[in-house]
Formats: sequence, C-alpha cells, structure tokens
Amino acid sequence: MRLTDAVVQLLRACNKVGAQLIRWNPHRRNMRLQLVALTGLLCAAPLSGQANSQSTYPPPGRLLDIGGRRLHLHCTGQGSPTVILVAGGGAYAIDWTLVQPRLAAITRVCSYDRAGLGWSDPGPADETVEQTVADLHRLLAAAGERGPFLLAGASIGGIYIRAYQHAFPTEVTGLAFLNSSHHVGMLVKGGKGDLLWKLSEDDLRSAYPLPASTKGPKPTAEDEPFDRLPADVQAARLWLDQRLWEKFDPATARPESMLSWRKEFLRELDQDCGSSPHPLGDLQVIVVSSDTSARERARQGKLGRQFCDRSDAGDGLEQLSSHTTYIIAAGSGHEIHLYKPDAVVQALEQGVRGLR
Repeated sequence: MRLTDAVVQLLRACNKVGAQLIRWNPHRRNMRLQLVALTGLLCAAPLSGQANSQSTYPPPGRLLDIGGRRLHLHCTGQGSPTVILVAGGGAYAIDWTLVQPRLAAITRVCSYDRAGLGWSDPGPADETVEQTVADLHRLLAAAGERGPFLLAGASIGGIYIRAYQHAFPTEVTGLAFLNSSHHVGMLVKGGKGDLLWKLSEDDLRSAYPLPASTKGPKPTAEDEPFDRLPADVQAARLWLDQRLWEKFDPATARPESMLSWRKEFLRELDQDCGSSPHPLGDLQVIVVSSDTSARERARQGKLGRQFCDRSDAGDGLEQLSSHTTYIIAAGSGHEIHLYKPDAVVQALEQGVRGLR
C-alpha cells in the first residue's frame, strides 16, 4: 500500500484540510514515523445545510429520516445476506459505483452517505464511531432492511464495521475489511506525533482548531483514483466536494472524531490482545489488501514483532476469526474498490455464497 494513498483516503472529507497526520510504517524494523500533510475530515467541523440543495445532482437512493435528520441510502438487488458498503474517510456512496451494480446481480446491496457527507444531513458529532454506528442502525431500520448483514468497510470504514458488529452482533454475519488498518496517528502541538492511542486526549485536542490557511484551494477536478469513476459520477462527486469545501471552516474544526477513533482503537486492541486467539470466534472475516498478510510475513520471518504489539497494530486482521479469507489485490492503490473493483466483487461474492 502506498503511503500517500493510504493516508489521503483515510482522512479525505473536509477537502484540503491541512491537519498533520501520521501513517505508521509497519514494514520498517525501526518503526519510523512518516509524516504527511493530509486532506480529510479529522476536524468534525459543523457543516450546516448539507442536503438542502439537491436539484443539480439528485441522490441515486432515498433520503430517510432517522429522527430529525435525513441520511442517503442506496439499495439495489435482492437476496441474502445483504451487503452494506461503508466508505472510507470523507468518501461517498457513489464511490462504490464500480462494485455495487455487479454485486446486486446476486444479492441485496446497500451503500450510504454518513452524516455530513454526500447527500446526508450533518449530525452533532460527524465521523465519530458512536454517532456513525447509531446512525447506520437507525437508517437500516427506517428503510426496512433486515439482516443478516455482511458489512464491508473501506479504509477507516473498517473501524466502523467492527464497532457495529460489537454493538449489534446478532445482526452481522460477516465483516470484510478493504485495506483497513489501525495505522493512524497525528502530529499535534509542539511537533509531537504518534499513533492515536499513544497520544493523550489533551494531545489530540491541542491540534485544534486549524489555521485558516489549511483550507486550501477549491477543488476543480476529481483526482486519481476517483477519475476512474464514470464521467457522470465524477461530475456529481466534484459537486459534492465543492459543497463540502464551501461549508468547511477551519476555525470551527474540533477533535471529536479523532478522540472517538482513539477510544475505538483502544477497545479493539484490548479485544485483540485478550486470551482468545480469535476474538470474533468463527464469524466470517474477509480481508482484501494490497499488502501481504501479517501471517505470511511472519512465516517468512519478515514481521519482526508479534501480532499483538501495542507499539503498532492493524496487520493482524486475519487473526480476528478462525473463518478468514485473505485476498491480495496485487498492484492496487489504497482504494481497492476503485483500483481493483474485480477483486472486491469477487471477494464479496465469495463471502455471500459462503454465508448461504
């Protein structure tokens, strides 16, 4: 996985927001920190009126009320289990355009926009784990969608699907991680940088608000890999990006999403490092990655550490369950569903058939 691909997609949402974040490099024995200036929704800045103007590009799905707010849900196909596609940081339901229609040929598939993104109204704490999980649960209920669900999370979407399974285990029959990782850190006040769970809450708060200069220029085109989408989808995506850019104010940027991610990462580490060799039992787990698995690197003697090592994490997703499929999307960038959609479709089709 290329460093810039991984980080940009993890935290792309308020567009051109210059928060300094860290991508931990798991393949260097000295565990160096690599610093990059990111674009992304790490700020949880209030975005008012997100879904008020939809005449230019109407949503492909439905806007459903979840209690004073409306979220965009796009469901197609028939069959069980229902696949729920959860986008990465700041990404949209339409980013699954190269995957969803093909999956819909064999089962029910839903993509959606999290609060404050795409056509969905903002909420009080956007991109936090707690709000995201509660919102998705209410949204699926409002739509009349019934489990069992196979949840597929791209990039940072991996922590959302795992948190959803933790909150509603009886609804989830499988998890699919698409280049998901815990390797997220932040550069905070005084130039200090580290992984989120190694920073204190005060450290994270010290990075906010952001200076006005971090907003950056208005987006004028869709860059790679989003330029792989059909032209009409690119046009809609650019319109969404520009609306988000116009509403973003660095002065109102807040740390709630990062604090929430830190809390969830620590919960997952506690679970991963417990007494069970497979914390999720025999739940079906699919890992699609552009990297070789940690298990294979360990077999080759190239890992240089144990799977459960709190100085680093995210390499051992295939250890979560005794029923795991690991697929390498060779040559892919971070957004596998855009770079290598065939690999994602085949992996999820395999998962669906294995659950029937």
